[in-house]
Amino acid sequence: MKNRLIILFALILSLSIISCNNNIVYDENIKINENGWNKSEIAEFEVEINDTLRLYNFAINLRNTIDYPKSNIYLFVKTIYPDGSLTRRDTIECIIAYPDGKWTGKGSGRIKDNRFWFTQNVVFPLKGKYRFEIEQATRDTSLIGIKNIGLHIEYRKTI
Repeated sequence: MKNRLIILFALILSLSIISCNNNIVYDENIKINENGWNKSEIAEFEVEINDTLRLYNFAINLRNTIDYPKSNIYLFVKTIYPDGSLTRRDTIECIIAYPDGKWTGKGSGRIKDNRFWFTQNVVFPLKGKYRFEIEQATRDTSLIGIKNIGLHIEYRKTI
C-alpha cells in the first residue's frame, strides 16, 4: 500500500511539472468596479524585463458576465518604456460574442473568460520596468458586465 502511494505521488508530481508553462513572463488581472468600468479608469501593469534578446507574445485577459450588452469591446493599450517614453498606443477590438449571440469565452455559468492575443514576436529594447495601461475605448462612459481586465506576456515558444 505504501509503494502505491509513493508511485501515485510521483506520478502527480511529474504531471504537474510537465504541465507547467515556463514561458509565462507575466500574467496579472485587475478587478473592475462592479458598478461599471468608467472611461476614466485605467488599468496599469508594471512588468520587469531583464532579457532583451528573447521574443515575447502579448495577450489581453478579459472576464465578462453575460450581462455585458455588446458583442465586442474596444481597448486602448499604451506601452511605456523604462525611460518614460511612450512607445506605442494600440487600439484592440476584442470579439466576445458570435453573431448568433453565443459567448466566445470559456465558462459554463454567467462569467466568461477570454484571452486575446494582440502582439507577437516583440523584442524589448531596454531592460527595466515597462508600464502598460489599458483603458476601455468604447463610446459608453461606463461599461457594465466587465469583471476583470488583465495582461498576459510570455516568451515566444521555440520549436
